[in-house]
Amino acid sequence: MHLEFDHSGSSLGGRIRLWCLLIFVICAPWTQGPTGRSPESFDGSPVVAALEAWLLGPRWRLWADGPVDWGVLVYQDLKFVLFVALLAFFASRLLNKGVLNWPRCLAAGVLPSILVGFIPATLTVSFADFPPVPQLFLIYVFPLPGLVFGLAVGALLALLTLGRPGRLAGRSIGAARASIRPGKRGVGMTTAQQVRAPVGSVQGDVTRYLCAGAYIDEKFADRVVEEVLADEISAVAPSPDVDLEAVARHCLAAREIRYPRDLRLAGAFGVVALFAPLWLLFVAFLVAAAGQADRRRSLSTRGQRHPDERAFLRVGVQAGVLVLVAFMFVTGFSKLPVHGILSWLFGTYMSGIPAMLASIGAALYASMTMMRHDLATDELLRTTLSREAFAWPALPLVPRGDWIKDRLAAIRQAQDGNVTVYSGYTPFMGYANAQSNWKLAVPLLPAERPTGGPRPDAPTPFTVAELVDHVRERLGAAVEGDGAPGTGDAEVSGSLLIEDRVFADGATIGDDERFMSDQDLAPVMRLSPDAVQEIILNPTGTVRHYLALHLPLWGGDVVPSVFLHFSTVGDTLHLRCSNHVLGPVAADYHLVDRLRDPLTPERRRELLLGALSRTGTALFEAPLKALRHARFEHRHGKRMEHELAALTQDPMYDLGARLSIREMALSPTYFNYFQVTDAERIISSVQLHTLAIIRKFLDARGFDTTDLRSQQQTIVNQGIIQQGGTSIVGNQAVGTGASATQNAAGHPDMAAASSE
Repeated sequence: MHLEFDHSGSSLGGRIRLWCLLIFVICAPWTQGPTGRSPESFDGSPVVAALEAWLLGPRWRLWADGPVDWGVLVYQDLKFVLFVALLAFFASRLLNKGVLNWPRCLAAGVLPSILVGFIPATLTVSFADFPPVPQLFLIYVFPLPGLVFGLAVGALLALLTLGRPGRLAGRSIGAARASIRPGKRGVGMTTAQQVRAPVGSVQGDVTRYLCAGAYIDEKFADRVVEEVLADEISAVAPSPDVDLEAVARHCLAAREIRYPRDLRLAGAFGVVALFAPLWLLFVAFLVAAAGQADRRRSLSTRGQRHPDERAFLRVGVQAGVLVLVAFMFVTGFSKLPVHGILSWLFGTYMSGIPAMLASIGAALYASMTMMRHDLATDELLRTTLSREAFAWPALPLVPRGDWIKDRLAAIRQAQDGNVTVYSGYTPFMGYANAQSNWKLAVPLLPAERPTGGPRPDAPTPFTVAELVDHVRERLGAAVEGDGAPGTGDAEVSGSLLIEDRVFADGATIGDDERFMSDQDLAPVMRLSPDAVQEIILNPTGTVRHYLALHLPLWGGDVVPSVFLHFSTVGDTLHLRCSNHVLGPVAADYHLVDRLRDPLTPERRRELLLGALSRTGTALFEAPLKALRHARFEHRHGKRMEHELAALTQDPMYDLGARLSIREMALSPTYFNYFQVTDAERIISSVQLHTLAIIRKFLDARGFDTTDLRSQQQTIVNQGIIQQGGTSIVGNQAVGTGASATQNAAGHPDMAAASSE
């Protein structure tokens, strides 16, 4: 989690100045204690003791104890000035990015502390003639004091700007809380934070965005393959207006494209690890810092500015400075008596030249590999996943393997089926969490005789299946008659889909012949009309029927769904309604609509710099990723062996879907205000027409609908029905300008009102 700070105020700047003042006091001569251990700590060498006194925590002084001490005083003061300058530099970098969190604050304190110890020490050891010192002294003097002091300085900065860990602080604390607070209009969704992203407008856009996400978001592609495709026995959770097979195929293709890249990066990783393992940290820092060289704070507040022509010049200068600093470090460190495994770890053998060359070469090779991969991915997105090119999508080829083809067939069956086999407590897998729900119970009593009118005929009995058929037939025409909302584009709204959907608990259907097949491992995802009719008439156990209505909007990026369950118990009709809204997929997946063909020079520079900044992370992850990909078939075989054994031995084996591909990619925010209002309008329209259709159905068959009308009005106006219990409401006012007062108990006016 990070906080976006408003730099125009003075509060944060004042805290930074207070931080600097506290550091000035901490490093003052009246605050600093003894410089460290006694001169006898390291074989009684006075040179070593002096070196320790010069290199430990930064301090400043205004006077010297003698003529010889003036050199030490000037050295300490210059080092303190360098330390403060580095602190200011790193703090300004954090402020320019507008991001502060505990790890970044700690880094802002640790890096300057280590640098003011390493750089002067390297120069001193390189150009001065000191006697040999123990290796333990090197470990103590260089990293440890700077690390401890830097952590303290960074923690002080974090406490002043952020507060305690886990607590939000700063000028924009309200906005930060709003950005992580679930929105009113949907569980897990919020409208408090604006996200700039292209919006869907054509039916099928959501499938295209998810296919693009396979190449943009590596974790998404890995989860689809590892947790959905490779789980052959489990059911698949369908979602409206999504071609799940196309998404799965693109996820497989994206992994195959990334595998050669990971192999090359793993090779670069291995070369550096062979020559000097600790230099891997330098390689990662070098490419990350070089990639951030052009990330200056832009004055543009309404759009994104691409890097200019001098971007790579700034990258080269920053990389050159870092290489020069590393060369000074390794040159000085190689003069110290470091031998054995420490010499290999630090790369100080042969004056550090092999380690330097291997690290620089690996950094260049890894950066070029990432750049080529990102350019190829960008070309693939522009040429095959744009709205124009995706009109007739050519699905990518899948790796060889009969089980993959069978699993894709199961995904296709689930997409076209009418069954959802779920795992866990909530059955509505693939449709997002419930936004709201309500239920009502209507007594099936004969209609009352109208005053002065003839006695009505006896009520005509009906079955739940007849009611479901009647609602299905009337509801589609009623909702479409209201008009589907959109953004002004006739193609924004999709087609209304009304279906019978059966929900079954995956842990209880292992012996149910309706859901198990001798040919397939996964449960059956489509039931015959007769089987669905039987479930409608007998709503018991862990298998239930719902009449589902879906209307994909905004190219399928927003899908309101209403699930209606009907049942009769004795002389009472029960109706349960559950409302769901599938929100937009992640904003990054929509960026495919921003790409223009051909590739512009500005976009090319942005791609290359982005690839450079991600090279360090990709380099460290590449060996494990390449190994996991190479052993994918082996791991899948072992997993299936264990799953099949559990299936035959455990009578409560869970066959349900544990996650949904569509929900896996949900964005935490909506992109447009009208996406929310359109979804609300559809849900309100379905609720209104459903109740009206049921009321007319019962009226036509001679049943009393007085109670239903009362509950209908409550749902339409408030969306809440209280059944049973006691509700105590104090003073309450409704409407603009309304007011309410509450009288004390026993007031004579209240007693008079009660008696009336």
